[in-house]
Amino acid sequence: PESWQDGTPQTTASIDMKKAVKNIQLILNKNGYEAGGADGVMGDKTKTAIMAFQTDNKMKPTGEVDEQLVKALLARK
Repeated sequence: PESWQDGTPQTTASIDMKKAVKNIQLILNKNGYEAGGADGVMGDKTKTAIMAFQTDNKMKPTGEVDEQLVKALLARK
């Protein structure tokens, strides 16, 4: 409701997840992890590749995209 707002414009994080996943797939593939085609779709191959990358980099193998994963991938881009 309007009464809950303090007049500050509301902003939401607008991350294009399809583009983010595509970039993650490209980096994984470049580093020898078979993430499948870089189509921006979070499929089984991408999740498996993420888990392998996480395991190799001493992270909890969740298969999920999180800040720690993104930072580690960007360091290898």
